Amino acid sequence: MNLVFMSLQILTILLSFLFFNTLFAQDTEPIKIDSSEKKITIKVNKESGISEILETNRSSFTVQGYRIQIFSDNKKQPARDEKAKFLSLFNGVKAHEIYQQPYFKIRVGDFRTKIEAHKFLKEVSIHFPNSFIVKDDLEIEQLLPK
Repeated sequence: MNLVFMSLQILTILLSFLFFNTLFAQDTEPIKIDSSEKKITIKVNKESGISEILETNRSSFTVQGYRIQIFSDNKKQPARDEKAKFLSLFNGVKAHEIYQQPYFKIRVGDFRTKIEAHKFLKEVSIHFPNSFIVKDDLEIEQLLPK
């Protein structure tokens, strides 16, 4: 009886090991070494489902960061005018129009650290003297290089 029980245990362990090994296995190509250019190329294949999940949820990933608020008013059109003015002065920087009842706010930039935001605040405050740094949730997609 004891021998049968131990055999079943060993068989269960082996089957579970084989199952989990195939479940988490990756198809990879071997490392290629080109000795003439002294380059090493490593290719790792990831499951297609991972890419789909990341694409689907990409815009919902956020991280705590900083932006500069340059304008706040309870009317929409003055806020849009200030946003247009900012975009004409600082072409490569994103401007975000936010509505927090009852205010329309214009926040600019996507900064990971307060130091980065402070450096940009010095430039912005020349044209927008009432601007200040605020904590905000930054979408990770906006921080990634395109």
